[in-house]
Amino acid sequence: MIDFERTEQAVKTLKQQLLNGEIDEKTFEDRLLELIDLAADGHYWMFGHQSERWYRHDGKRWVPDDPSRLDKRSENRAGSHNPAASNQTPPAQPAPDWLWMFISLAVLVVIGSIVYSSSLG
Repeated sequence: MIDFERTEQAVKTLKQQLLNGEIDEKTFEDRLLELIDLAADGHYWMFGHQSERWYRHDGKRWVPDDPSRLDKRSENRAGSHNPAASNQTPPAQPAPDWLWMFISLAVLVVIGSIVYSSSLG
C-alpha cells in the first residue's frame, strides 16, 4: 500500500537529483513509475513532479485528487469493499505529467546541435 508522504518526498528527491545531474532522464522516469502504487481505496495513485499534485487512476485515466480525503471516502463506503479492486493491474501508462518536459529538452538538444554544427562550418 502507498505511503503518500514517503512517495511525495521520494518524487521531490528524484526531481532534485535529476536537476543536479545525479541521475539521467531514463533513471528518473523508471523510478517515477516505480512510485505508482495501490492505496486502500483500490486505486493507483501517483504524485506529479511538475504539478506537485496527486493523481488517482479512475480505471480509465489519471485525475487530480487529494489523498487526504481518502479516509473520508473509505468511511463513506464502509462495508462496501470491493476485493476485485485490489487485484487491479497497474495502468499501462501514467499521466504524462513529465512528458512535455522531456520532449522540450529533446527539441532543444536537436536545435542546439544544429546551431553548434552550423557555427563550425
